[in-house]
Amino acid sequence: MRNTFSLRASFFGMALAAFGALHFAAAPALADNPFAPARKVGDRIITEYDVSQRITFLELLNVGAEDMREEALSRLTEEAMQRAYAQRRDVRLTSEELAEGMAEFASRANLETDAFIAELANGGVDRESFVSFVEAGLLWRKVVGNEYSLSTVVTTTDVQRARDVAAIRGTKRVLISEIFLPADPEFAEPVAQIIGLIENARTIEEFSAIAREYSLAGTRDQGGRLDWLPLTQLPGQISGPLSAASPGEIIGPIELNGAIAFFQLRAEDSTRLIPANQVKLTYKRLLLPGGRSPETLATYAEIQARVQHCNGLDPYAAGLPENYLTETEALMQSIPQSDAVELARLDRFEMSANTVEGGNLVVLMLCARELELEERPSDIQVENGLFNARLGGRAQLKLDELIADTVIVDY
Repeated sequence: MRNTFSLRASFFGMALAAFGALHFAAAPALADNPFAPARKVGDRIITEYDVSQRITFLELLNVGAEDMREEALSRLTEEAMQRAYAQRRDVRLTSEELAEGMAEFASRANLETDAFIAELANGGVDRESFVSFVEAGLLWRKVVGNEYSLSTVVTTTDVQRARDVAAIRGTKRVLISEIFLPADPEFAEPVAQIIGLIENARTIEEFSAIAREYSLAGTRDQGGRLDWLPLTQLPGQISGPLSAASPGEIIGPIELNGAIAFFQLRAEDSTRLIPANQVKLTYKRLLLPGGRSPETLATYAEIQARVQHCNGLDPYAAGLPENYLTETEALMQSIPQSDAVELARLDRFEMSANTVEGGNLVVLMLCARELELEERPSDIQVENGLFNARLGGRAQLKLDELIADTVIVDY
């Protein structure tokens, strides 16, 4: 069964990163009249004392903000709205639920509830302010669970896509353009002339103009331009030179099955690098007889229009030799280079056909891209994460709507 939702923005989440570094300091001085109204939210009053208490609480949790008063007022406004909406929906807490919520929060600082409350008091936050904060979060969690949990759905496709995204997150990205030329002997002379043009290209625009005119790749109409690609998705023959290249530099010629490829680095973006031996691909490979003949290209166009998932390729292998349709699951570094280049550009269930092998057009379709780690989250853990994220998004949208529809007066 799916875990109970915990609304990050309104309750425990604001302190997830903070409890490793709790620090306690003296409370700021209060205004002359600490219980004067600071803001009215509907019919609920937020006092200057409430604001002062929340500022101190946020400081103890090491929550940074440019304007701590505005941050405190914003959070108190949300909580006032959460309480009001829960009251309208007749949602209440039992004393046991409140005690459990306080204990859960305190445990994040590795303290029992009473010890945590004592530490807060030493820092200038009274027990009632802490209880009020926890209570508002728990009430909102109940409201959200009651109203949205049954209508929030996560499918197996969503889980797989999340794994695909995880496999390409946090790496060095490159923005490249490509040109694919035929390696067939009968085209040797014109191809040699085109290669001369490519090698003499001095700008990104010149390279793209050559791609539009001569490239065989499906990106021809876009001047060979590809969207951002994680460097780990590219095979070493390409990723190595690109990692050392400067924007504008051209890599190639690189011989692939039935094609000669050139790549130009347009831009790069570096984050943390995921080793290539941790990226696992699953893909299907279909060989269509006839190479780049008009009939074969027409068949490929039909496949592109009709096939939405990897199993959809199977009917097009009818009557062909058994090894003309294969499914491969392997680490990216173990995949044949010509396939790896093509697969690098694909998202799940996308396909390409830019190379030729033995007179056959090579159709590749990516089925999955995952991180192969020693400890991988289970499908149910991924599902719960997606569920909570979607539920949290719906909850925040509802809260924003409630606040927008409420009269708020500052004093």
